[in-house]
Amino acid sequence: MKIEIAEPGRMTQSGSSLLKLIQNNNMPILDLLVRESIQNSLDAKNEKDLYVTVEFFTGDFNKLSLNSELEGITDSLNRKYWKNEYKYIAVRDSNTVGLTGKLHYDEVTDNQYGNLLKLIYEISKPQEAEGAGGSWGLGKTVYFRVGIGLVIYYSRIVNEQGQYESRLAASLVEDEMEKDSLIPALPGKSKRGIAWWGQEIGDNKTKPITDDQYIGRILKIFGMDPYDGDLTGTTIIIPYIDEQMLLENNQIEYKDSEDNSIRPFWRCSVEDYLRVAIQRWYAPRLNNTKYPYGKFLRARVNKIGIGLDSMEPAFQIVQALYNRAISEGVCDDILKDDGVECKVEEIILRKVLETTKAGTVAYAKVQRKILKTGYPNNKPEPYMYFNCEIRDKEKNKPVLFFTRKPGMIVSYEDVGNWVDGISASNKDEFIFAIFVLNSENKLANTNEIYSLEEYVRKSEMADHTSWGDFSMGTNNPRIVSKVQDQVNKKISKEFSVEEEDTTSRLNSGLGKMFGDLLLPPENFGKKPSSGSGGGQGGNGHIETHKNVIFGYDPSKTKYSSNVMAVKLTIKSRRKIASTGINLAIDSETGAIKPKDWEEKMGLSMPFAIVSTDIAITKIDGSCSNLKMIVDSTNVKTKMDDISCELIKTNKNSGCGIRIISENEHQMEIELDVSLQLNRKDIKPLFNVEKNEGDK
Repeated sequence: MKIEIAEPGRMTQSGSSLLKLIQNNNMPILDLLVRESIQNSLDAKNEKDLYVTVEFFTGDFNKLSLNSELEGITDSLNRKYWKNEYKYIAVRDSNTVGLTGKLHYDEVTDNQYGNLLKLIYEISKPQEAEGAGGSWGLGKTVYFRVGIGLVIYYSRIVNEQGQYESRLAASLVEDEMEKDSLIPALPGKSKRGIAWWGQEIGDNKTKPITDDQYIGRILKIFGMDPYDGDLTGTTIIIPYIDEQMLLENNQIEYKDSEDNSIRPFWRCSVEDYLRVAIQRWYAPRLNNTKYPYGKFLRARVNKIGIGLDSMEPAFQIVQALYNRAISEGVCDDILKDDGVECKVEEIILRKVLETTKAGTVAYAKVQRKILKTGYPNNKPEPYMYFNCEIRDKEKNKPVLFFTRKPGMIVSYEDVGNWVDGISASNKDEFIFAIFVLNSENKLANTNEIYSLEEYVRKSEMADHTSWGDFSMGTNNPRIVSKVQDQVNKKISKEFSVEEEDTTSRLNSGLGKMFGDLLLPPENFGKKPSSGSGGGQGGNGHIETHKNVIFGYDPSKTKYSSNVMAVKLTIKSRRKIASTGINLAIDSETGAIKPKDWEEKMGLSMPFAIVSTDIAITKIDGSCSNLKMIVDSTNVKTKMDDISCELIKTNKNSGCGIRIISENEHQMEIELDVSLQLNRKDIKPLFNVEKNEGDK
């Protein structure tokens, strides 16, 4: 491909300035890529298909094969990148019209630039159709920041003559001030840091290549196939990516109770990250046949589709709330399956709109179990899925998300005008809400006809991460702030009463039921501490030993007939070979061991362990899915080098669980213990099995 080097000129951008445009210092680059690329694809939808397909690919390419095609920078690329193989990301859409329009500016009349010239050769030419994703035309700069600034564009269209036509070009945007910049300077001119590659049509002038055979050769470098049959669409290939940089860029740091960093699973590979990011921003439109504004979205990553049933529970909830906001029919989804009560209310504004409805808010209080954050799924916290900070580990702040016509979530808000004033829920419940704009409504009292969609779209600024109010002439209708105020009041009113009632019930009911049900381990004193058990609101009980951390979750305690189920956790602080729990009997003089109860006192055990589900969720810092069950008939089981055993008294009552490993490991263990209650006037307590060095 021949090179065309951008010349310096008046009112022109340089490469360094382009790279600084809409520098979003809060959102990770991979999220920006997903948001922008999918929105470009959705904006380019065709008229015949029911959906738009967007595929992401990751893989390796041979640098020599690519570099030799890029005239003018072949040698400098080979010197700068010394390995033979490098990584790339590609975004490929279909069921779209592709990069239509003229191939070169010389052919343009009446400012009809078309998609091709706008995407490849322009920066500030926005989409003009109402309901399009962007109104600034700057979002495409994210492509230059994913890799080294080199981007390859391939598209297949139906041209003005009704024939299929392929097009391919490349561009490079770099900081021209860097010593190792790639683009050479034109004779007698300073560097601008921008170049394109294509078919030569004059001195330092190119246009996209239309030769199918040559295009196929370039695609083969990346193991990609050309469009065929009646398919049209666009593929964007970004070579020379740094996977580690992309996975770490602008990430929020999460810590556990021991101040150890938590790394969500999607931050281990670009492929996993893309799958989550697609759901994060396009959950309302992904596989959603109820989407009301035309084509819904289908997405794949490395040829594996993201089906509705394979979406993460947090994002299934986002879509479920969206569907309730846009439709009046019964929704068969995750919220219905789990019996969650969802409220849907219209947001009414008077005097500023042609009709009073500004949009709809749908909200619900969702139990933690629906999000599958516990055993056996152990999904990350929803705040991690939403790119929000975890601000309080004892309470959950509400999260509100909002969207307009394109169906992309603009932002997940857990602080600020949307949610401030809404009461936090307890740590086992989450308040989620979505506001969906009534895009078709019109503004009143304006000289021109503006839709509500246009008003909000223009307020988003270039990175589309927030809504705000602005003046139209001398009038500022303050629509966004009024919507925020109403949304806030409706949700706050709904849950403030419920929270008050719940607290009252806890204090008068559950407090008495649990009381000091489970006391601290015996070496922490003979009397229960005020923080033990669930009597003070169910905040749990944690005891830290030298080698292990022992925990009890009162919210998971359940009763059925004469059986009580208890949730316990053990986290080793260093590598150990054995651990476990022992049952004891509470008394005014201290804990009584089962052996002493039976042999010295001559009594039958007032309760006994009948079965225990053991899940080892982490081994030596890596996630594990090791699960075992022991009960009165199956007292011992083993998987890998770890065995679990139900310990019994001489009279055959289950009184403990022992976990032994042939090799020392650092482990995190969850135990679901079922107790047979023979007497209800005596309280049980558990001790963590002491390890050498525990005091």
